[in-house]
Amino acid sequence: MNRLVIIGNGFDLAHGLKTSYKDFIDWYWDQRVAPLIQNNTKVSEDCLCTLKILDNSEYSSWFDINYSYSIFKDSINGKLCSGIDLLKFLNSHTLDFIIIRRLFFERISNSIETKGWVDIENEYYKLLKQLAINREELESEPDFDFEDDTCLGPCKETYKKLNKQLQFLQDQLVEYLESLDATEPLSSIKACLDAPIKEEDLSALNNENAINSLCNGASFKDKIYYPEQTLFLCFNYTKTAELYIDNPDTQSINYIHGSLSNKDKIIFGYGDELDKEYNDLRDCNDNELLNYIKSVKYLEAPHYKNMLRFIESEPFQVFIMGHSCGNSDRTLLNTIFEHRNCVSIKPFYYKHDGKDNYLDIVQNISRNFTDMKLFRDRVVDKTKCRPLGQSIN
Repeated sequence: MNRLVIIGNGFDLAHGLKTSYKDFIDWYWDQRVAPLIQNNTKVSEDCLCTLKILDNSEYSSWFDINYSYSIFKDSINGKLCSGIDLLKFLNSHTLDFIIIRRLFFERISNSIETKGWVDIENEYYKLLKQLAINREELESEPDFDFEDDTCLGPCKETYKKLNKQLQFLQDQLVEYLESLDATEPLSSIKACLDAPIKEEDLSALNNENAINSLCNGASFKDKIYYPEQTLFLCFNYTKTAELYIDNPDTQSINYIHGSLSNKDKIIFGYGDELDKEYNDLRDCNDNELLNYIKSVKYLEAPHYKNMLRFIESEPFQVFIMGHSCGNSDRTLLNTIFEHRNCVSIKPFYYKHDGKDNYLDIVQNISRNFTDMKLFRDRVVDKTKCRPLGQSIN
């Protein structure tokens, strides 16, 4: 029997890396500060948003403001202010400045402001569907104007502009992740990864096949059994999972969405062929709409087929470490979770201040199933699971 370890962003977060999309967007705003100091115009613009000095303002340029306000520099240590401080300043001087966010970035920002987090890929997919097949939803929004160049333009240009913005975010995200410091392995996670397979974790429906595969029909009481092969299916771009490779003969990593060491092959987008509107999107017969659909992008590299070979080879147990199992990866996760060789799905959850997200994870896992009987049988119950990074007995 083998073990498939699904690695998501929470795995990096458990190692102290600030890899959440909120951290990334905060960094993006930090990058907007320094260029303003040397900007001799009233406009600072990229494909996500425009920072503009209004015509009735007394300031002729951002460079001019640098001499009039201390906002760009911290008066105590002389360092540049943060992007968040810049936003607070601009928002408190609305007679002089305006921030014009494109619709995609407006939704990303609103999610962070209201919920404290954002799923960029999910926001992309929702907007893509609205542009392609639910256009009336956008036109009914009071602040949306197809003729306004600060929003998305009409017809096919809307898809191109949205895709350009997603590509810009992908490039920025890679730059941000490359700036993060390296980390060290956690003994608690290593202990979980090195743990033997437990009979209590195995599917009831597939129990006999699983045991035959693992110990040739012998009882678990006879000895302790470990997985023959462990594959880390890494959805992150960072190298954190490599900290846990002790034996390349029995352990390997599949960077299913690419890695920072091969930036040209990174996959960033959405993958949910089970969504009821996906076929409507595909039937639009416009390839621009499929440019950032993961199931299509998988064909540009061998990672997906290598994953298939692994799950086809032997019965396997799934560990979920730091992946939310949300809809943005539903196509791939459904392939794994409902595969005939899958005999167990064990989520390692997040716990803080007496609360945990075990239920959130399993609710998300359920959306990756079309057969709910399999879902209830294969997912390990909470009493046998533990928080990610918690020491084991």
